[in-house]
Amino acid sequence: MDINFKYYKTKWLILIILILGTLVAYVLEALWKNGFALGFSSSALVLSILCLYDRFLWKWPIFSFFNTIPNLNGNYKGLIHYNREGINETKAVYLNIKQTCSQVKVFCCFHKEGENNSWSQSSHAYFTNDLLGDQELHFVYHNTGSQMNGDTLSPHDGMNILRIRKEKEGYALEGHYFTNRDPQTKGTMKVTQIKSTMRNNK
Repeated sequence: MDINFKYYKTKWLILIILILGTLVAYVLEALWKNGFALGFSSSALVLSILCLYDRFLWKWPIFSFFNTIPNLNGNYKGLIHYNREGINETKAVYLNIKQTCSQVKVFCCFHKEGENNSWSQSSHAYFTNDLLGDQELHFVYHNTGSQMNGDTLSPHDGMNILRIRKEKEGYALEGHYFTNRDPQTKGTMKVTQIKSTMRNNK
């Protein structure tokens, strides 16, 4: 498993690794006298703990102190507003976010009455934090488009920049997006976290 320490609090991470390494070495030394095996086992155990944290433990409030990002895992729904050929339009949007402490991936479904759904998936996603503590989720995506039953949405790429806002229950994401379609399309998106399953249940 690849671990990216970009969203970890580095000083605390180094301190924890040193403490864990010392404790593990002390315990294993008492149980196992083989020096080579001791060193290998200590490293393997510390790495296993880091992997466990990166995948699962970071979500727990008691362990969240060691990272700098919110837990956005889950489903969201909302609207996008855009202008096409001089006409303001709206579509429903459903997001599914999958996240570890190192990685984040965003899946989107767009729905409008009378049209076929279209889907997009992030190819690169990351968080930003400013000095005031405000956070944003940025992601580059590819939309598969739709050519079914007269649809004219061609496959395209784009980018979303969404502000992250903590609410009473869950999170809200709000911001703007743009695409590389010709002519270019752009608009705004606002979604809030929900518990039910998103439309894309693949």
